[in-house]
Amino acid sequence: MTRRKYREGEGLHKVLGVPALFSTAYGNVGSSIYYALGVVALSALGATPLVFVITGLLFVTTAWTYAEATAAMPEAGGASSFARRAFNEFASFGVGWGQMLVYTATTAISALFVPHYLSVFIPVLKEWPYNTIGGIVVALLLIVVNVIGIKEAASLNIVLALLDLATQVLIMVIALVLLLEPRILIEQIQWGVAPTWRQFLYGLAMGTVAYTGIETVSNMAEEAKSPGRDVPRAINYVIIVVLVVYIGMPLAALSVMKVGSNVVPVDATTGLTVPVKVVEGEPEGTWVLADDPAATVFVPVEASDGVHVIPAQEPTGKVESVDGVEVTRLYGTQLGSNYLEDPVLGMVRFMPDSVGWLRSVLAPWVGILAATILVIATNAGLIGVSRLTYSLGEHRQLPPVLGHVHPKRLTPYISIIVFGLAACVLMLPGSTELLADLYIFGSMISFTAAHLSVIVLRVREPDLERPWRAPLGIPWRGASLPLTAIVGALGTFAVWIVIVAYQSTSRYIAFGWIAIGLLMYVVYRRSRGYSLTRTVAKVVVRESMQADIDYDQILVPIVGSRITDEMVVLACQLAAEKGSSINALYVIEVPMNLPLDAPLAEERARADEVLQGAVTLANQFKIKMTPIVVTARSAGRAIVQEATERRSEVIILGVMKKRRIAERAFGSTTDYVIEHAPCEVIVNIVPPVGVYESEAKTPRRVGGPRGGWLSPDEGGGSGVRPPQGGEEAGGGPPAPPV
Repeated sequence: MTRRKYREGEGLHKVLGVPALFSTAYGNVGSSIYYALGVVALSALGATPLVFVITGLLFVTTAWTYAEATAAMPEAGGASSFARRAFNEFASFGVGWGQMLVYTATTAISALFVPHYLSVFIPVLKEWPYNTIGGIVVALLLIVVNVIGIKEAASLNIVLALLDLATQVLIMVIALVLLLEPRILIEQIQWGVAPTWRQFLYGLAMGTVAYTGIETVSNMAEEAKSPGRDVPRAINYVIIVVLVVYIGMPLAALSVMKVGSNVVPVDATTGLTVPVKVVEGEPEGTWVLADDPAATVFVPVEASDGVHVIPAQEPTGKVESVDGVEVTRLYGTQLGSNYLEDPVLGMVRFMPDSVGWLRSVLAPWVGILAATILVIATNAGLIGVSRLTYSLGEHRQLPPVLGHVHPKRLTPYISIIVFGLAACVLMLPGSTELLADLYIFGSMISFTAAHLSVIVLRVREPDLERPWRAPLGIPWRGASLPLTAIVGALGTFAVWIVIVAYQSTSRYIAFGWIAIGLLMYVVYRRSRGYSLTRTVAKVVVRESMQADIDYDQILVPIVGSRITDEMVVLACQLAAEKGSSINALYVIEVPMNLPLDAPLAEERARADEVLQGAVTLANQFKIKMTPIVVTARSAGRAIVQEATERRSEVIILGVMKKRRIAERAFGSTTDYVIEHAPCEVIVNIVPPVGVYESEAKTPRRVGGPRGGWLSPDEGGGSGVRPPQGGEEAGGGPPAPPV
């Protein structure tokens, strides 16, 4: 059957069901655990499980907001599309440009963590600059893949998502069953000390990084079979699974890598701690104090002048005098220090000796699976950029150059390359915290805008069809305001404020990104004469114009005339572009006064000559051509029969424009093929001008004893009768081609 392949950057066809939507969303949200666990534990310490509970509740409100808005407005663009309808075009672009930062940061942080988990095989990949080099290589390879246009398989996503989920649950269950001690987990928390209130607040903000990625479902809504039904179902399934994993994993992690402390000296002059030398300990990847190998290091270490030390830093607790030396106690957990870059792998390495055999199996398995999931998440970031670029471009919010589609690959290669390279630049420092900050900065803009859009639309468009509504509505002036969206908006905006207030470097980068985007938007819209706030009507391309037609098997009947030779060239060009194969058919029509198995040596020699020339031409195009010679009473019937038996997807016929009026549209052979063909038929009508000199001057004998000599102008070819009703391709008479 003829293939219909939808082009990259064009409207998307509705083929995705709940499993595909769920697996894609979980692949993005669930992959965050591989870096979020360590990032949160670095600040929240023993309160890490509580952080994931609180941020998990915030995630529920956000997920329900996206479920309602996407079901009502199933359009690529997510929060940007919601803001367009609820507010105006300027707000929509601001949100969309923030989403661009999210996708760029997603690409960067996911790619950076691929070598971190592959360090289970090559330990040096965990260190800078090798981790950065590895991450950039991953991003560059995926840029090439996406520019070429190779798509990931939805079925593969489902399998990997399930394997990932099963592995996480297995690790979680083993740790909880063997090591869970609720009393110790509670005692690890010393409010105001470990963590400090500032650390806990920042940990809450960082905890939201684990739940980003739900935007993916919204951007895929146009591909869902039934957005109003399938999107909310997929999102609710993601909520259930994610909450179980993201609450269980921190409990398991803090059970195997408990909070501890190290006493370090303080420089009374600077007020900072004095660097303390450390050396490698056991298990692999941990550190101990150089002057006390029995003392495990719980806080982060850095390389300095060829040695590793606990770096100088501001004390987080009291400074006391011990034996005349000013000291302080630094709290930490190896989950957020030694295994900041690969926390799940750290959980495996800290499993008890009673399951040592499983530990040796799980370590490489987690390394490979985590790297694979993170590669998919990296690719999702690039795909998200292309889809969002398309959405912003069709609403005239971005300069056309960014949404330019490759003429052959039909992919938005400019946006993929630009934002992919931007992700590579962000990876250069090798800073996990920087990337997480940028990720959260952009995500909270999108989430807050989505919440506000849902609230505003409940008031402005109460009659908007909403196949699914967020629960817990509050009556207000005849409308029902969603409580979950109100709480979500307050929560996500508060997280954004914390990120802006606590981090200077990421703050400057993020605001610089927003400023560049807004400036570009204003300049572009003004140059085109568009309003900054009003929506420009987008050009709608009908679905029937959005698909390329690909033929795997092409059947082209030939007899060696000018017309059929041109059809062979046409077939070769089409096959070369689409990677198809050709069956070249030469039909020898046998007159009724001869048996079908009559020798017809001259005609068979002619057929071999013509087909050999066609195959030589096909070789020049580097395509596969199968020559076929058949004898039949009727060329039309033979063509239809061969097309049926060989499962041809298209028949290419050439006919000369008729010189006289006849009842048939083209000629008996062509008319018969069009009426009875089991596949599509391409008919090329050629003006009756010019013939090959050899054909014009050399008459050929056709048929048996009762046949005669015909010049090409009279329909020379294989057969016994002159043309009737016009000249056509597809075999000998009736009506052979010129």
